[in-house]
Amino acid sequence: MSRIVRAVTCTIAIALAAPATAQQNHQHAGTDTAHSRMHAQHHGEPHAWTGLARPHWPELSETAREQVARVEAAVAKFATPEAARSAGFRPALGLIPTMGVHWVNRTRVRDGQSLDLDTPDHLMFAPVNGKETLVGIAFAYNARPDDVSPDGFDGDLDAWHTHPDLSPPGTTLTMLHVWFVPSPDGPFAGHNPWLPYWAAGMEPPPAELLATPENSRLVRGVGLAIAETIDAASLDRRAGRIAAAVRPRVEPRRDAIRALLPQLEAARKADDDAQWRPLAEQAVAQWEAIRDIYLTAIPVPAVRERLAQFYQEMLIGGHGAHGGHTP
Repeated sequence: MSRIVRAVTCTIAIALAAPATAQQNHQHAGTDTAHSRMHAQHHGEPHAWTGLARPHWPELSETAREQVARVEAAVAKFATPEAARSAGFRPALGLIPTMGVHWVNRTRVRDGQSLDLDTPDHLMFAPVNGKETLVGIAFAYNARPDDVSPDGFDGDLDAWHTHPDLSPPGTTLTMLHVWFVPSPDGPFAGHNPWLPYWAAGMEPPPAELLATPENSRLVRGVGLAIAETIDAASLDRRAGRIAAAVRPRVEPRRDAIRALLPQLEAARKADDDAQWRPLAEQAVAQWEAIRDIYLTAIPVPAVRERLAQFYQEMLIGGHGAHGGHTP
């Protein structure tokens, strides 16, 4: 893979695996009136360092919730990038829209035979209202063919996922995310579609809108459109010459998205679904155009296909949306 192509794909996490979305298919009635519940989405006490509502995770057993709390307590001392760096964590790749930035401590990477809840090897930071915020962690290891994934959390929702093409020969990269912030796809989801909204200082739409495929595509697509307006200069620097070549076509579409954001936020605050929906369609159309511009600029078919798959994973969410599962 050329240096240029690798620079483009790294910003979308092609070179770094994340677990398959362990989505819980909540059955919500009345999705056509979901916007009337815009402000009722996040309940509960504020999280200690994110300022967001602390998720309760009712789909988890009491034991699993205690385990998640244990992991969170174990990394509380790393809740700032400065503290994380002092402890040996380093950022890998860049800001991935639905994951944030993975900070990796390679001395903590395990052999796969056990899982120590107190020593996760990845921290996930994402901007929340202008502040780099610890929003979750990940466990990772390179598994051999006969390895069985470690027993992680109580229950069967913590499905590890595999990326055989992202590890040394004869092994498979295996990972598991744990979110400390609300995640509509569950506590162990590979993607969190709310991250771009928080990065822009916006409140996400209600989770009920994800109950149907079309509404889910809109909500997730708007988030990906928002992500194109966050730190675009850094995104272009990492993409190198490819970004320079396509910038005249990409930047006007980013400007169009920027112009839509205050209108989308006004529609959300007014609980006006009839106004929000066409604006959302416009934002998603602009993001899809940007996506296609980048895909057509990648000269290597295999890399282009992998990146297209990752874009699709972020857009659809749900089960199987990030690699394969392990037992």
